[in-house]
Amino acid sequence: MTRILLHGAGRMARRVLALIREAENLECVGLVSINRPDDFSEIKWRPSLEETDTPADLLIDFTLPGGTRAAAHWCARHQVAMLSGTTGLSEHDDGALRDAALKVPVLWAPNLSRGVALTAELVRRAAEALGPQVHAAIADIHHQHKLDAPSGTALTLGAAVKQGFHQSVTDASTAGNAEPEYSSVREGEVIGEHTVRFAMPDERIEITHKALDRDVFARGALQAGEWLVRQKPGFYSTGDWLALN
Repeated sequence: MTRILLHGAGRMARRVLALIREAENLECVGLVSINRPDDFSEIKWRPSLEETDTPADLLIDFTLPGGTRAAAHWCARHQVAMLSGTTGLSEHDDGALRDAALKVPVLWAPNLSRGVALTAELVRRAAEALGPQVHAAIADIHHQHKLDAPSGTALTLGAAVKQGFHQSVTDASTAGNAEPEYSSVREGEVIGEHTVRFAMPDERIEITHKALDRDVFARGALQAGEWLVRQKPGFYSTGDWLALN
């Protein structure tokens, strides 16, 4: 039985909890959030991590950057594996995660869908095959409530493009400043759509991922979390989880 502590009580945490309730090998042992939502009434609740004393194997974090940083410190002190899908992190936040990874297994990903992880690998391979002479553009569409733009997933796909471009040349400096062009749209209740375009003079390649149900992220978080608790301390990605790296 994997004991899970939820950090944050937003949309994603609600879907994660719903799937935990359906699973026989998972248990939600607590919730940490500023306010206690009605649909978490049967879960042990604390307003802050500092007030939490519930033993857990895994902390799942869907909060804001400041909350993620605090969770990283807490997990390192209490020897609890940490999985985070919080986006908009600063270098300072990233540093806190990597410091925690010296003591416990940590997996951070802006998108915990298996499909997005595979999409990023396809994008990297395409960029490597095409080279930095082509124009790359990344478009993301999300619901109107999402604050960060470009999205964390768009930036991850951009990193895959740049990695592929650099791998396509023997001298990395010849890749120049090959930076993908980003565009973001926030409208309605779109869960998430990402398209990477490689434009050439006489043809264009597009690689698209569309999330049709928010449960794809919640299910991925739980599957990745079950994998993570069996790992040694370290900083992991979805590519590590799915053996794509």
